[in-house]
Amino acid sequence: MRRTTSTMLRRVLSASVAAVLVTGGLLAVAPAASADVTYVPEKWNGKVVYLSQACHDRGDTVCHDNTGCSGFSENRNSYLLAMSTIRETGTSHPNLLERGYKVVRGDGLTRQNIDSSNRVGADVHVPLHSNAISKACESGFSASRYGTHAMYVSTAGRECSQKLLSAVGPSSPGTNDARQYRTDLGELNQTNAVACYLEQEFHVWNRGVYWMWNRDAWSWRIAAGIDAYLGYP
Repeated sequence: MRRTTSTMLRRVLSASVAAVLVTGGLLAVAPAASADVTYVPEKWNGKVVYLSQACHDRGDTVCHDNTGCSGFSENRNSYLLAMSTIRETGTSHPNLLERGYKVVRGDGLTRQNIDSSNRVGADVHVPLHSNAISKACESGFSASRYGTHAMYVSTAGRECSQKLLSAVGPSSPGTNDARQYRTDLGELNQTNAVACYLEQEFHVWNRGVYWMWNRDAWSWRIAAGIDAYLGYP
């Protein structure tokens, strides 16, 4: 049921602005320590959702970025998608705050986000990413080469991934929507919360990029998938 309440935002930022570095010719950002932002609804349903922004730290201490067609930035898009999922109000579908969820948005290194998710006692942990099948923008392939993927490692994560896939997949332009079992990702293996890892679409084809840029039209689907998995508390 939609909760049309005003929301209170509480920022939990304990470090200074991140430094910008250039390594190997690629833009990389050193995130602030323990950089979480917590969003609290006026009427809390008792559940905590952790949205983990993309950070490809590659074992070092900076967030490297993946880029796609037309200058698409996976890291930037992950932040904007998280914000839209949390509080976008331009559609007739409720966002996470309107559904009554406390949301913690993690924008640190992968290890920091895992530790933060465990510390806040999240009920579900959802990394927000986009996918790639090549290093450069592609053309000439059919839509069946692309689509929405949801990854999991646990039995509960499998169910959560299916809910996300069922909610988001029909909206994305790629037709190869898939649920995938993965054992090599820390954000699936090391969180106390049930983890379901969303690859919203592929950023190496223009239709996928344009759809992802129009996030405010469909981000409610992520909220709907999470709500369905948690049983509409």
